[in-house]
Amino acid sequence: MDLNATLAFVTVVECGAFSGAARQLDIPRSTVSARVAALEAHLGAVLLRRTTRRIALTDDGRAYYDRVAPAIAALREAEDQGVASVSGVTALAGSIRMSVPFDFPFDTLSEAVVSFRAAHPQIRFDILVDDSVSDFVDDNLDMAIRGGNPGGDHVIARRIASFRFGRFVNPAYGKAETPDAPQLAFRSRAAPAALPRSAALNAPAHPAVATNSFALLKQLALKGAGVAVLPEHACEPEVARGELVRWALATPADKSSPTSSQAGLYLVYPSRRELSPRVKAFSDHLVNTLEAHGAHEAPAEAPGVVSASRSRPRR
Repeated sequence: MDLNATLAFVTVVECGAFSGAARQLDIPRSTVSARVAALEAHLGAVLLRRTTRRIALTDDGRAYYDRVAPAIAALREAEDQGVASVSGVTALAGSIRMSVPFDFPFDTLSEAVVSFRAAHPQIRFDILVDDSVSDFVDDNLDMAIRGGNPGGDHVIARRIASFRFGRFVNPAYGKAETPDAPQLAFRSRAAPAALPRSAALNAPAHPAVATNSFALLKQLALKGAGVAVLPEHACEPEVARGELVRWALATPADKSSPTSSQAGLYLVYPSRRELSPRVKAFSDHLVNTLEAHGAHEAPAEAPGVVSASRSRPRR
């Protein structure tokens, strides 16, 4: 039996692509393909149907995967845990590939990463900063941080924090007290069912400018383009310098709603994979770091499976 061939096959199925499996195993794609082909020849069965974009399990492939995947998961867990030291502390090793949005507080994230690697120097991080919809299979993600509706087909969503949002504007508008100032809105690229975070503040149906970037919204507000709904933590430096002020007036699109609201932040995982010890450990460490910064919020209910479209954590 060639365990390397079986490992390659299981990893291809989990990643949904030979290229993703090659990245995870840190070997050439051609080697992954050769190992799977050798396994099929050894078993005398076709395990995978290959196209230019995707792979699919055959009936024989599904039966073989169901039998060997638990064993491979057990071997991986044993490798992740490593050899216990004399002190009894188990070493964590390997890579954590995660996705975070542009508006996540990077000072908190960087602190969590640095302190975690100080305790576990064999851990490697691969962090994708992207406001677009991410796919656990195509992007080969272990975890993602998302706000609003984190949705996805059988993904685990763990609420970890709550951030306040408010309306901000250039001081020139604030002094003029103009109730019909142009509105700047965040508009998610996600499906309509996944409401943008600014929906809590009744974002206008026809804003002067709409974008899926909070960073761009803030720059537009700074330059006097209008009133923008923004994360409060992202505007603290500009408010302290007097470059932005809170907009306290009701607008045509918001006659009665409050001037600030909260939105949840979630850690999202692919539920079909057993979380590795390193991912579990870093998740808890990140939550503790957020708590130290005053952003942690205990979930109202236990984490569960959130169903939407194909396994995509949504903003």
